[in-house]
Amino acid sequence: MSLALPSRRDEAWKYSDLARALSGHDLSSVAPARGGSVIASMARAFAEEERVLTIASRDGVHAVEHSLSHEARGAVTRIHVPALQAGMVVETIYGHLNLAAGLSEIRIEEGGALTRIVIQQDAQKAVSAEEIAQVALNEARVSVAAGGTFRQFVIAEGAKLARIETHVALDGEGGEVELNGVYMVREGRHADLTSTVTHQAANARTKQLIKGVARKGGRGVFQGRIVVPRGAQGTDARQYHRAILLEDGAEIDAKPELEIYADDVSCAHGNAIGALDADQLFYARARGIPEAEARALLIEAFLIEAIPEDLPQRDDLITRVQRWLQT
Repeated sequence: MSLALPSRRDEAWKYSDLARALSGHDLSSVAPARGGSVIASMARAFAEEERVLTIASRDGVHAVEHSLSHEARGAVTRIHVPALQAGMVVETIYGHLNLAAGLSEIRIEEGGALTRIVIQQDAQKAVSAEEIAQVALNEARVSVAAGGTFRQFVIAEGAKLARIETHVALDGEGGEVELNGVYMVREGRHADLTSTVTHQAANARTKQLIKGVARKGGRGVFQGRIVVPRGAQGTDARQYHRAILLEDGAEIDAKPELEIYADDVSCAHGNAIGALDADQLFYARARGIPEAEARALLIEAFLIEAIPEDLPQRDDLITRVQRWLQT
């Protein structure tokens, strides 16, 4: 049985037509994984081995950082955070591969904490539409036990089609999730940040802030879904998406969703897509700042709000934003 690729007819992929992006690719060797998604099926088929990582903090205090570079066509990583342990994982997804699929399966035990940073890099040398042939796919499936914490930050520069999926299940009471991200797309690039958080237990918290910018010919996608079943009383969930269309011909599609079945909850979500604030730009120029520099400063300030101030990699991530603005 061959793998069926989703297209714009599939609701979850309506903004990211994978069937079209992979037209001409031979995927006859990829069989659907039992109970798995399209990304998981490809990651398992392409991976040469499965990596297993157990997080153990030093002296129970300082987070240990592990770096995972997805240079291979497929990567499958299992990450286990034992009870009361803390750690950090930095995953880098390179943009020069024709097709790459990664899968991370993460289990956080009671009181454990994991910070995951995902860096999806553009193919810097690609200068024409023919060269932008890469498809970068990544999926994380995360389960969080009681009192556990999962923090994630994604920075995506896009590809012909780049999609980073995150699925989190808050399985225990008092769990916390923070999902932040930034996407920046220029001509010929497509970046899709899709996530689902399911509150399976009571008194859990979710915070999400995604910010993005798109230039002419670029396309950004945000799809976020938070599910609160009947038993998840005391849920506190916040989800916000903000984006700027930098030029005519840019495109951003957003679909934030709250699905709530419990009555004792505090939930909110918001979505705003617009142009760069003309008043702020005028004010900056009135102070003698050249227009190009003023625009870059305003865009940088807009984007870095989504980068948590206590993130150890914050300076490097801000540098990546600045470098993109200079191209």
